[in-house]
Amino acid sequence: MLPEALDRIAENDISSLVTNQIGERKRLEYKEQLPEGTDKAKKEFLADVCSLANAEGGDIVFGIRDLRDANGRPTGIAESVTGVAVPNTAAACERLEQMIRDGIGPRIPKTETVTVEMIDGKRVIVLRIHKSWIKPHMVTFGGSSRFYSRNSTGKFQLDVNEIGQAFAEQQSFTDRLHAWRLDRIGKTLSDDTPVALDGPAKLLFHFIPAQSLVGQQPNFNWRMSESLQDHVQPSSLSSSVASRYNADGFLKYSLKGFPLCSSYVQVFRNGCLEYGDGYILNAYRDDGPEKQNQIPSKDFEKKLCQTYENAVLTLNAMVDDGPIYISCTLLSVKGLRLSRANSIDLYYPTFDREVISTSEFQIPDRLEGRPYAGAMLPLINSIWQSNGYVESPHATQNWNPFAY
Repeated sequence: MLPEALDRIAENDISSLVTNQIGERKRLEYKEQLPEGTDKAKKEFLADVCSLANAEGGDIVFGIRDLRDANGRPTGIAESVTGVAVPNTAAACERLEQMIRDGIGPRIPKTETVTVEMIDGKRVIVLRIHKSWIKPHMVTFGGSSRFYSRNSTGKFQLDVNEIGQAFAEQQSFTDRLHAWRLDRIGKTLSDDTPVALDGPAKLLFHFIPAQSLVGQQPNFNWRMSESLQDHVQPSSLSSSVASRYNADGFLKYSLKGFPLCSSYVQVFRNGCLEYGDGYILNAYRDDGPEKQNQIPSKDFEKKLCQTYENAVLTLNAMVDDGPIYISCTLLSVKGLRLSRANSIDLYYPTFDREVISTSEFQIPDRLEGRPYAGAMLPLINSIWQSNGYVESPHATQNWNPFAY
């Protein structure tokens, strides 16, 4: 795999492959030309892509000829830059990505392409296949149903036992995701939190990078920079906050009501984030009998979206790649309900259990802008469903909690 971020790959990165006689490896493949239009060529290309996604990810570099041995067989060592002979590289890149979308299932979450202009006018296309977190993937083009992976000598077809193991590993990932959340919920229920939260009702908002569950650590130094610490903010801010390192990683918390606090954010060493809030679910508890069991729904939605914005800024600085999952848990909320202003309902349903826990939702696009409807509306609607409604009453076409 080329070392640079895809948008920073330059002519010297490509030429150095030839100068240094870099050979193909587990995460790097050379192709002299783009795949032809025949079914055989398409299947071969898709097998290469599938093998990388099912392994560690990697780059396919189109426009590089590899050295031949005495018998004319390719050695996998870069010999020369030939470039790709196409008039429109943008169209060629789109064709590659369309082939991947249509010919592999389930769809690979992330692939990227870039065209590199060489000094002599030749053009090289780099296709980057990111490691998949929903593998195993299968080549489905033309009625095929074959699984591939990759090692240091190239791609290979998975046998029955290897396919079974790949599916078992995917189930294991899902189990680890659930187990991590259940552990954190259990600790909160037993008051084993980084700092004591005010209450009685409490909100947990979790952000879980997939790489944190497979033993990979985020790419940042645990001597956290001041700029990164600035991104880390508790969900309910007060006039003063405190921060410190702890056994789990880094903690920042509100000093409102000390020694209890209204909110905290715990950055775990594996890259997960936990936002704990003891204020928003209890905002009306001292406002008389008509409001005591209500949660201010607009403030609640706004709080979640503001916290999401803050968390994504933090995670984009910490986590290079892979999906991120979000989930919410509401604790001690039986009998409470989300407020519905100007409602004509004669009966207001309440939460029917003490613990309301959403599913884990994958963030579809970490670069999505406000109001983050793609990431946040499914989660918010699932909370409203737990309160007896199909969706948020505020989820109009112009839904924007930041404007509440």
